[in-house]
Amino acid sequence: MLEGVKAVTELVQFVGYFLAIGAVGFRFGVVRRTRGISDEAKEILRADEAAMFGVVGVLLIGLALVGGPYTNAITHDKTFAESLPKNLSAFEFKLAMLVLALVGFTLVRVASSVGWTLAAIGILFAVLQPIYTGKLPGKVNALHVLAASTWLGTLTVLTVVGIRGVIRSATAGQQRAELVCDLVNSFSPLALTAATIVGITGLTTAWLHLKRLSSLWTTSYGITLVVKLILVGIVVALGAWNWRRVRPSLGDEGSELTIRRSATMELTFAALVLIVTSVLVTLPSPK
Repeated sequence: MLEGVKAVTELVQFVGYFLAIGAVGFRFGVVRRTRGISDEAKEILRADEAAMFGVVGVLLIGLALVGGPYTNAITHDKTFAESLPKNLSAFEFKLAMLVLALVGFTLVRVASSVGWTLAAIGILFAVLQPIYTGKLPGKVNALHVLAASTWLGTLTVLTVVGIRGVIRSATAGQQRAELVCDLVNSFSPLALTAATIVGITGLTTAWLHLKRLSSLWTTSYGITLVVKLILVGIVVALGAWNWRRVRPSLGDEGSELTIRRSATMELTFAALVLIVTSVLVTLPSPK
């Protein structure tokens, strides 16, 4: 029962990071890099729509951050204060950074530049907090979460806010296709860099936790890790297909629908990766 609650808490936190970091990645890594963006395109890619993903993401992270100790208190018949992490200053710092990010995302509508800057600072310091307070596995995991959220979280916001918004606009078909082409081409370098970091940090994490190779098929942790790796492999394969096959065809009328379908498929398997990962982090490392 307790392990199931922990897994759900981890899943909520992962989804929160994907949405919040994805919103920031979309703003700074995609929209800002899109060449010659028109006023009509700016209206389609409204900053406040992406910021709403950030608001939801920060609230989910905060829920997981506070919900973990609260659940532990109920389960073990303790007070909430007794269930808080031993490193209380790190907990308070992360909470403060989440508040800063939340303020930033909510300010986007009235002061876009200031709002996005505060949101980026808050969410980056929140996710990277283990870098300067945790041990090596925590440091590597923080980079892993940041990179995965930058890659697939930004793809989520790009698909829902960017590509979907362009498809639903009243612009001519050729113009829609060209704008989607610009968005995807702006996203590609960010995705390739983040995916590379995901691979490096993922292998490092596996090396730190697996004491021997046989743990991959003799322990619950190893078997779950194998399932995750298979799903990640599928996501990478779909991403490679989008980059090598679908992206070159963008710009032709109707191509925006094709990239939306392929991106949705990639995100579907990414969601499965999140679910498996939320279970994996609750399992004990092999002895």
